Amino acid sequence: MKMFVIATTLAALALPATAQDCAKDQRAFDHLGGTACIPEDPQRIVGLHDQSVTLTLVEIGAKVVGSHGRLNDAGAPYMRSVDMIFGLDFETSGIGFVGTFNAMDFEAIAALEPDLIIGRKLEMEARAQYEAIAPSVFIAQGGPDPLAFGRDIADAAGHLSVWEAMHATYQANLDRARAAFPAAQGASYAKIQMYDNKLEVYANYGGLTKVLANLGLIRIPMAEDMAARGVIWGEEISLEVLPELQADYLFDTYTIAYGDTLADPRARFEAALPSWCRVLTACAEGRYIVLPREISTGYSFRQLDMLLHLITTHVARVPAPS
Repeated sequence: MKMFVIATTLAALALPATAQDCAKDQRAFDHLGGTACIPEDPQRIVGLHDQSVTLTLVEIGAKVVGSHGRLNDAGAPYMRSVDMIFGLDFETSGIGFVGTFNAMDFEAIAALEPDLIIGRKLEMEARAQYEAIAPSVFIAQGGPDPLAFGRDIADAAGHLSVWEAMHATYQANLDRARAAFPAAQGASYAKIQMYDNKLEVYANYGGLTKVLANLGLIRIPMAEDMAARGVIWGEEISLEVLPELQADYLFDTYTIAYGDTLADPRARFEAALPSWCRVLTACAEGRYIVLPREISTGYSFRQLDMLLHLITTHVARVPAPS
């Protein structure tokens, strides 16, 4: 009965509102679901996606009490990227596990008595269930500025000034990197991957694409065409068009969470097409760069800074031909 009363009260707060409708210590917040009254200073936040929402909340120092997660091969829950980037897990962080994709545990969320729930567009399918527990906001991803997603999360969490300070630091680091490597500006690149003997080329790959663009590198025409057609990530292509992937740099990734090693991406290419490295000049000349996927796909400032340093180190080691 107590939980029912709490849920009913908080659900009322989550209804569309204007600034003058919100109670004391609440404010109106615009999101994909309209406008909701949320706490001015949230103290018990639940993130509905580990690798994007929770990661951002942890980075800015927001007070997170629960998060979506994943299950490893042993059936134990973990927060992808949050564990590797910040060394946090469900056992030691004080963050409660509230379910996995398509299997969210609404009772577990309610038991944490959150004062704010933050999700993405994908979580809006269960919007009514989240709003029955606490004020809930759903933040848009994508768009011309991918960092806007993290900024909006920080705004909802009441930590916008922290996010803006981190953004300024990243921009300063980027400016220094661009000044140190002017030759990288205008260099071409392809983000590729071989998996199960299938070749994939990417138009977008999260933070990796963001940092490469910030440094002035440009996608190969095939990837530019994908982006123009609205391809969100990438597409599978025929091995016969491998020569069309010629670029100054080739980027690939390995997945630490799935047991990959640094050598595995190259081995997958060799198994599918032994001559691939001879065909692509960048590989033959040592400009095939393999990075951790857990770092490459995210937009946290920790990830962006790590990518910035990793990319510039590799570029400096083997410059593209002028």
